[in-house]
Amino acid sequence: MSATDARLSFLPWVRQGAAASITTLDTLGAAQPGGVQLKVAVDINHAPAASLDVRLLGPADVLGFDARQIVRTDPRPGTAGFEPNCFVAIEFDRPDFPWLFTPAKAGASGRLRPWLVLVVVRRQAGVSLLPAGEQPLPVLDIAAPARPADELPDLAESWCWVHTQLAGQSSAADALAAPDLSLSRLLCPRLLQPDTDYLACLVPAFELGRKGGLGLAITDADNTRLDPAWTFGATPPASVRLPVYYHWDFRSGAGGDFESLVLLLKARAAPPELGHRPVVVGQPGFKLPVDFDAQTTLDVGGALQPLDVPDGAPAWPDDSLQTDFQGALAPIVNAPGEQEAIAPTADPLLAPPLYGRWHRGRATVQSDAAQAPFDWLDELNLDPRHRAVASFGTRVVQEHQEALMASAWAQAGDLQRANQQLRQLQFGLFIGQSLVTRHFERFSVDALMRVGAPAFTRMGSGAAQGARAAGSLTLAAQLAGTTLALRAASPAMRRLARPLGPINRRLVVQGVARPTNLTLLTRLANGAAAIFTPPPPPSVVTFSAVRSRLPDPTSVQGFGAVTADVVAATVGRPQFRVLPEGQPVPRQLPIKIKRPADNAAARAFRDAARRHLDKINAGRLGIMIRPAPPQPLEQLQAGVLAQMAPQRTLVALVQARIAVAGTARAPSAAPALPVDLVMFAPRFPQPMYEPLRDLSQDLLLPGLEAVPPNSVIGLQTNRRFVEAYLVGLNHEMGHELLWRGYPTDQRGTCFDRFWDTRGADTPRADIEALHTWGERRLGDAAGAPQRERFVMLMRSELLRRYPTAVICATPARLAADGTRHPSLDPDDEIHPAFRGAMQPDVSFFGFDLAVADAIGDPGYYIVIQEQPSEPRFGLDVANPRPATTHLGLADGALVPLPRPGLTWGANGAHTAVITRRMPVRIAIHASQFVAH
Repeated sequence: MSATDARLSFLPWVRQGAAASITTLDTLGAAQPGGVQLKVAVDINHAPAASLDVRLLGPADVLGFDARQIVRTDPRPGTAGFEPNCFVAIEFDRPDFPWLFTPAKAGASGRLRPWLVLVVVRRQAGVSLLPAGEQPLPVLDIAAPARPADELPDLAESWCWVHTQLAGQSSAADALAAPDLSLSRLLCPRLLQPDTDYLACLVPAFELGRKGGLGLAITDADNTRLDPAWTFGATPPASVRLPVYYHWDFRSGAGGDFESLVLLLKARAAPPELGHRPVVVGQPGFKLPVDFDAQTTLDVGGALQPLDVPDGAPAWPDDSLQTDFQGALAPIVNAPGEQEAIAPTADPLLAPPLYGRWHRGRATVQSDAAQAPFDWLDELNLDPRHRAVASFGTRVVQEHQEALMASAWAQAGDLQRANQQLRQLQFGLFIGQSLVTRHFERFSVDALMRVGAPAFTRMGSGAAQGARAAGSLTLAAQLAGTTLALRAASPAMRRLARPLGPINRRLVVQGVARPTNLTLLTRLANGAAAIFTPPPPPSVVTFSAVRSRLPDPTSVQGFGAVTADVVAATVGRPQFRVLPEGQPVPRQLPIKIKRPADNAAARAFRDAARRHLDKINAGRLGIMIRPAPPQPLEQLQAGVLAQMAPQRTLVALVQARIAVAGTARAPSAAPALPVDLVMFAPRFPQPMYEPLRDLSQDLLLPGLEAVPPNSVIGLQTNRRFVEAYLVGLNHEMGHELLWRGYPTDQRGTCFDRFWDTRGADTPRADIEALHTWGERRLGDAAGAPQRERFVMLMRSELLRRYPTAVICATPARLAADGTRHPSLDPDDEIHPAFRGAMQPDVSFFGFDLAVADAIGDPGYYIVIQEQPSEPRFGLDVANPRPATTHLGLADGALVPLPRPGLTWGANGAHTAVITRRMPVRIAIHASQFVAH
């Protein structure tokens, strides 16, 4: 009993759970029970168990349901242009929801009445929706002068306007088991009138549900019948009151559906007056050469331009005019920068802005384009067309300054508190540097050594280092290998070796003035003093003392006689062992080998002894001078003073306490102050074409009024316009931030989005950061001209009424006969990189396609398609309409069948396939947008 349409399948009914055990057939009449009793038994290990009578919930028990069960309404609430040839529909998440409380099962024909229906009534006198009061649900009241027979469908045919939808090629069982592959839908067969307000309501289909929803008493007699909630017999009722489970409003539009509207579209070449407007530049407000024509005009384009505009900046009518104009303008815009270079403290001059000066790092421009580098800063500020576009950005910031600053401060977060801490650290840095200058820098080398010695274990050994790097030597470690041992500056030695202490007094010859640099520390540092190792006293046990007491002193060699060569020439020890202390030495067996060899332990011991004796002279003298290099105190003094500099520790403290992220800029390696404030550039990701459009649509696309209705034309982007406008935005925003006390150096790029890329597969910025542009020209990217992108513009009511329509580009394919056709492979589709809209009915879509690639051979098709994932139901616009307000089974002659095998009125699945509006798609080759 199911019906299949493309990749969707429709079922006339679905029952799940306990409801699937109902045995009462739906006779489609009133003479059947209004409730269901089932016997339920539980088998335990196949043992019979007693059964129980269970009553299933029926329509009388429903007083509402969770609105989240509704997944879609067609039209959406508040729609103002719903096509009158389509049926109103509502979809539920559960595939069995419309039959959940129906106390019957379907017959062989697949007809089963739902427990609720969708009604659509015209907003008029006599129709009112009363809020819930004493009754549990809102109430739909239809009374005179409205006629219930005209506003409500025939409930005898309710089974015809309900079905379950299964998606994909899966079986019914698999689709029902997957929540995302199935749903149920109610249709209302109301035939809508154009430009009319309607109220759509979900109401009960049975009298039991109507009474339960209104809070009326339900008798036992009521439960024995399944009467409809309303009937239209020979005498239709004058009024009807129905409880409402869910409702929404909408308005029908003028006649026409997606197919009829899309067939009205016509591909055209851009009108000649589209995309540019002349502007008089001969009277700019400053003095020009006498021969400059006061009526000179230049064509100023918009952000969008026709396809036939050549790539590159539009040329001046005469090169001499450009030279004269730029030569007169350059001194005016350069005046403030030239004064800053000569007299930085003078009052600033009031002059036209030099757009982008902080980002480019230049305060002046050059007027001769033949000189290098003549970059984007010169081109933008000396061409009146680009300056005018940049001024639009200035105006946008001025009009939206409060909202922009509120967003900027919100992005800054803890920036103010962090900068306050940095100001306090700057003050501490000034005080600390003053103390170092007044005290430590005046110390003698000896005094600085004694004062700073306690901190040597924490100071790095490199004078140019900042904070000591991990793994690097400290000053203490560096001194350990020199004649100046750190112990010489220990607290006890500092007391003994002070300038007038006992040690330093003994270093001076009696009666001779003591030199200021003759101290213990200076003598140690220069290597003039030495550390002696005294010979051992006679009472100390030595090798010689032990040997002299042996019965046979010749059996053991003296200490001075044992050298590396002697150890190497000693006879091998095959029984050599190393035993723990305290264990007895085992007796060695006699060896009969003429030249015994060492065992492993003996070889290891002999090798270690030989290497040891290579480094130690066994016959050395009793007194030994430490072979250590001297340590110049002047070098040490420079390192200590560098390590004591306050900025070293304060910068490290800043880095530890203040984390910089996002677009914030930390203090540079060589800032104006050692502890600089954190600079921050707020980011505004919204598409900035919108405020420009709101200023005037003529700025975005001049001459738009020349595009006739129902037209599709091809355009291209104007990157120079976009860059000039964004430079003006960022320039003025930098001024505004500075004026408001925001921590900025005016070099940040706050705006980098012109087009609306939020719906693109990979949203991206339209420009790079301004301070990275370097010497490139306006409109170029990374030193090479940026290809302008292809744009499709459509003027039609289509997208206003069908906002979910699919727009994409697909490559053309050549058939065997040489004809072109669009690719049908979804992987070939190119979705818009950006999109936008203009009043009253203009939409445009930009693609990452070069114009030459789009209009070339084979080129690309632009596809306009009705949303395929949202099926709609209704009649063709050309179909004759019955005289009644609702479509019924008797009107089958007015409904053509889409294919054989379908029967009008068979069941809800057949009705769904017959009335489904198949998605419409058209394809327009981009070459049709060019005049031939």
